[in-house]
Amino acid sequence: MQTQNKMTRVAIMSRVSSDEQAKGYSLDAQYEALVRYCERMNFEIVYEIREDHSAKSFERPGWKKWIKHVQKNHRDIDMLLITTWDRFTRNASEGIAWIKMHAEKWQIEIQAIEQKIDFSIPEQKAMLHFYLIMPEIDNDRRSIKIKGGIRQALKQGRWPAKGLFGYRTQRDEYGKSGLIPDPKTAPIVQYIFEQVAQGVAQIDLCREIKKNHGLIISRNNMNRILKRAVYMGKIIVPAEKNEPAQLVQGIHEPLISESLFYRVQQHLTGNRKARGKFVPKYAKIRTDFPLRGILKCNHCDGIMTASFSKGKLGKRYGYYHCEHCKKQRISNTLTEKAFSEYLEKMSITAETKSLYNLILDKMMGVSSNENKSEAKNLQKQLDQINQRIEQCQDLMLDGKLDPDEYVQIKGRYSIQKDEILEKLKNLKTDKRDFGVISQAGVNLLENLSQTFDTATVRLKHKLAGSIFPEYFSFDGKKIRTPKLNPIFELFSRFDGNFEGNKKGDNSDFSDLSPSAEREGFEPSVPISQYDSLANCSFRPLRHLSF
Repeated sequence: MQTQNKMTRVAIMSRVSSDEQAKGYSLDAQYEALVRYCERMNFEIVYEIREDHSAKSFERPGWKKWIKHVQKNHRDIDMLLITTWDRFTRNASEGIAWIKMHAEKWQIEIQAIEQKIDFSIPEQKAMLHFYLIMPEIDNDRRSIKIKGGIRQALKQGRWPAKGLFGYRTQRDEYGKSGLIPDPKTAPIVQYIFEQVAQGVAQIDLCREIKKNHGLIISRNNMNRILKRAVYMGKIIVPAEKNEPAQLVQGIHEPLISESLFYRVQQHLTGNRKARGKFVPKYAKIRTDFPLRGILKCNHCDGIMTASFSKGKLGKRYGYYHCEHCKKQRISNTLTEKAFSEYLEKMSITAETKSLYNLILDKMMGVSSNENKSEAKNLQKQLDQINQRIEQCQDLMLDGKLDPDEYVQIKGRYSIQKDEILEKLKNLKTDKRDFGVISQAGVNLLENLSQTFDTATVRLKHKLAGSIFPEYFSFDGKKIRTPKLNPIFELFSRFDGNFEGNKKGDNSDFSDLSPSAEREGFEPSVPISQYDSLANCSFRPLRHLSF
């Protein structure tokens, strides 16, 4: 191929992967062997390739640079030398293609100095295929062993991958790697789950964490964190061939409880349609806009957001505004003042408070037989839910249910379990404790406006949610709501029957709520109907913390 008067110009390539370096392979040893060979053969080295990447493919930086170089300078190169063919590639089909391209397109011969091939002899091509296929087979065999080891580690409840946010890796006395909570990032993971479970938007959490901790978490990574079962102490073993996927108990310490994890999953995959067309998936709670997330647009019934805007002189002004129809934008000061005045009119009188206490005393006298009957029904529901969860676990272990689907199903049932357990707990509450809580609730109702002004933002949301089951709107003049908690409607009627109602008469109150009719549409509630209060939803007492 080359004339005797012309020196052969060659490029040399040495390659080693990171795992091969650990086994003693060396780029320097390959380089020295190639240089000595070229000196002995009187070859001129015109280009060098040194790589520390895997040979599973040719997507390697050094190889890409070589291709760009050879496309422009192929006339100045006669051969590409490597020590052995496994230094060239561990992918036989791609290797053959590149050897053929170099020979036919650029007239460059690729040769291994320790496994020479005479390309002029057709039978030598069989040896070339043998040299190339053996490294690929070795790679595949090692891959099977590694995957098997990883799967076995997962079944044992170990996390065989690199450390993840919230944990760091540490080897045990047997030299096996395990997860331990990272004191710096583990509290952040716990905080993320708690906040999302309460409805805080992921994007707002990303900003808050960056501001307070200097850590940048993208929306995608935030979503991955929220879906990792490893944080509740579980390990997912993926399905393989005839073996179904499994959810096993990890040996590491969980950062959050299972109930919190499943609550978050239910929140992430919750039925948005069931909560209304315009209800946002999350509602950020802000101290400067306490009505954000509970105030509806007066035009389209969409949930309004809030933000500040700057005036000409640089002063900031707050507004509640609708992002759906863009038709309503109203001052936060005006809205919150009207809301405070509205609560002031709803505050109960001393006479109504006395009557309310009498009714509560009657409610507390519910017979123990009724409590036992209700507790029995609740326990039956709880047993059914536990049975369904066990059936789902069996379906997952039999490969008939995907682990992700199992997580969603268990999340839904976990929420139902928590609700039932809470009801059972309430049934067992001591009457004296109930009396203390009830009295605190009555005291709260005496001055709703002051209570609202001094409450935390979360308590304000709970208070407003208890009064307005279906949110409320403000048209700039009046607070309106499609439905008012029945207890407050009855309070307005009771107050109308007493003299000295200093908080406003029935007509003023009913103007504020379309669901509370004016006096005259129906007769005042007689004493005989006071018992109907026992059937009302006493949401302020059930949902508020004192």
